[in-house]
Amino acid sequence: MSQHNLETRLHYLESCEAIRSLVGRYATAADQRNNPTIMQHLFHDDAVWCANGFGEYQGRQNILDALSGIAEAQVLWSLHIMAMPDIEVLDHHHANVSWMLWEVCKLAEKGMQATTSCLGGFYQATVRCDEEDEWKFDRVELNLTFNQPYPTT
Repeated sequence: MSQHNLETRLHYLESCEAIRSLVGRYATAADQRNNPTIMQHLFHDDAVWCANGFGEYQGRQNILDALSGIAEAQVLWSLHIMAMPDIEVLDHHHANVSWMLWEVCKLAEKGMQATTSCLGGFYQATVRCDEEDEWKFDRVELNLTFNQPYPTT
């Protein structure tokens, strides 16, 4: 095996692990009511975040503000399970990643009592490695495909 091939394979494996860690830190921050202290390190300055039912936001600070507002008003607690990440490393600085979401949460709706719900859907994201060799989100899209009350019996 050539040195170049070995370096390419190592870069691919290191990139995949860093991207899996990025997704994991995103879930951790989400479960801490979209903790901006954690979230601020996950997005590029010009990133976009969008989810059906929650809106689309551009720019890291707008994303942090919007996600904090969502946690304050709508998602009172949550447990995100990010499953089956599929990572496509395009080059040394760009990758696509998708994964499935299973989430149990307490949702508040205006004028109604908060309910425990099960949410599910699919994430699609583009990520980029910055000058400090840190992978961060360029774009995160969540397609929620179901929202059902949590079974009580």
